Amino acid sequence: MLARGVKAGDAALDVTACTALVHGCCRGGDVAEARRVFDVMPLLGLAPNEVTYTALMHGYFIHGHKEKGFSLFEDMRRVGVEPNLYTYNCLIGECCRTGEFERAHNLFDEMSEKGIVRNAVSYNTLIAGLCKHGKLWNAARLLDRMRKEGTRPSIITFNLLVDGYGKAGKMSNALHFFNQMKAAGFQPSAVTYNMLIAGFCRARDMTRANRALSDMKERGLEPTKVTYTILIDSFARENDTDKVFEMLTGMEKAGLEVDVRTYGVLIRALCMEGNMKDAKKLFQSMGEKGVEPSNVIYDMMIYGYGREGSSYKALKFIMEMRQKGLVPNSASYSLTIRILCRDDKCQEAEALIDDMVHAGLQTSESIRQALLDAKARWRGSTDSSFA
Repeated sequence: MLARGVKAGDAALDVTACTALVHGCCRGGDVAEARRVFDVMPLLGLAPNEVTYTALMHGYFIHGHKEKGFSLFEDMRRVGVEPNLYTYNCLIGECCRTGEFERAHNLFDEMSEKGIVRNAVSYNTLIAGLCKHGKLWNAARLLDRMRKEGTRPSIITFNLLVDGYGKAGKMSNALHFFNQMKAAGFQPSAVTYNMLIAGFCRARDMTRANRALSDMKERGLEPTKVTYTILIDSFARENDTDKVFEMLTGMEKAGLEVDVRTYGVLIRALCMEGNMKDAKKLFQSMGEKGVEPSNVIYDMMIYGYGREGSSYKALKFIMEMRQKGLVPNSASYSLTIRILCRDDKCQEAEALIDDMVHAGLQTSESIRQALLDAKARWRGSTDSSFA
């Protein structure tokens, strides 16, 4: 379209237009085409500027071509195009993603040497990388440096630290940065509370997780689907079924969609508790609400019935899975086969072993031995009946 416009005299082929094309191709996933536009520019008398270089560099990074991105950075310097703030932020982000913190810090320090004023994004990018890789002390020190240099932390800065320390189970530190956020004049968001609640749940401190939920509501923030799912998962792990269903009720009252992951957490809790009656009711309610059960949910129902010793109920779920084109895992097959063998249902067990092989799963020697033992028992009982 641009070329046609140029030929018709309605558009000017300039650096801005070519840079927009490079950026657009990268966003569309066609980095090769972005590079073609970039390489054509000098032939048209157009020199790529720092924005063009950064757009292509970012494209290389997000599509997994790290070395090409850094090679382009070296080309950029060689031809005398100076990187800008966004170039450095882009490079630091890629270094943090791959855990190359020495390189990231060198680039970070180089910014001030080049007279480029670092912004909150520069700091947040490095803090995010450090937190992700468990370098929490370094991340906290960076916040101090940020303040000393006169760059105001953003709510994202504090969220990163709350989340980082929460994931590490260091809840006193997470609360410290949560309180610092409020002292800096920021109102914690639902995202902040979700991070805090998740941290308490990870530390198995459900009392403080509930307290954080209450505080969230008092501040006028509605719990999100993420909030409820975190709590449902944690109460399920604590085998607190009453609290699990209390959270589910709260979720439905708030008009939030109960998705397949939430159902999975609930069904797992009931199956682990041995409450197959309620697990089945919940499973059936999924169909009524148009939520398609996943492999994990089917496998959990099979496990629950297997543990209960209900071989035909477990078998029914395997058959239902196969009809839907789903493949049960090896554990589901093995457990059901063993129970069928225990009940001397040899024909069904043998058919299930054949189906397991047909599904591309390996059968164990112990399963085949269980079938042979069941057949031997069956023959023995048959022979004795005619003695």
